[in-house]
Amino acid sequence: MHFESELHKEVHDQVGVFLDELFDAPHHDLANGHYYVGYGSTILEVSVEPYGPDDTLVEVTAYCVQGVEISEELALGLLQLNQQLPVGAFSVVGRDIFFSHTLLGRSLDRKNLLGAIAAVANVSDDYDDRIVEKYGGQTALDRIRATGGRKKRREALESQ
Repeated sequence: MHFESELHKEVHDQVGVFLDELFDAPHHDLANGHYYVGYGSTILEVSVEPYGPDDTLVEVTAYCVQGVEISEELALGLLQLNQQLPVGAFSVVGRDIFFSHTLLGRSLDRKNLLGAIAAVANVSDDYDDRIVEKYGGQTALDRIRATGGRKKRREALESQ
C-alpha cells in the first residue's frame, strides 16, 4: 500500500491498533490497506485516505444491501433518511446500498472510532432488513452466506 504522507501511514497504523484492541481478528487487506470487521450481523470496511496536506479521513462503511433494484422511491427514501440521521449517510453504487460515516484522522481516538463503528453498524443493521423486505436484494451477511464467503469463491474459481 502506498501512503501519501507520514501522517497517512501513522493514522492507518493507529486504526489497525485500535481495531486489534476492539475486535477479534479484524481482517487487513494488504492490497488496498482497508480493514474489515464484523459487528453484529454487519460487515464493516474501515479505510484511511489522505485529506489535503495535513489530515486524513477515516471512513467506516457498512455493506448494507446488495443486488437491489434501485427505484426512484428507494432513492428518494434514502435521501430523506440521510437528512434525518444524526450521523452518516446512505449511498448507492450500481445495485448496492452502503451506509458510511467519516472521521478526521488527525483527532481520531479509540472511543470515537468505536462510536462510529457502532453507529454505522446499528443504522445499517436497522435498515438492511427493511430495505430487502420492501425492495429486494440481500443483506451483506445473507450475500456472504449465499456465496460461501471469499474462501469458497476463490476455491470455486480455482477449480474451473
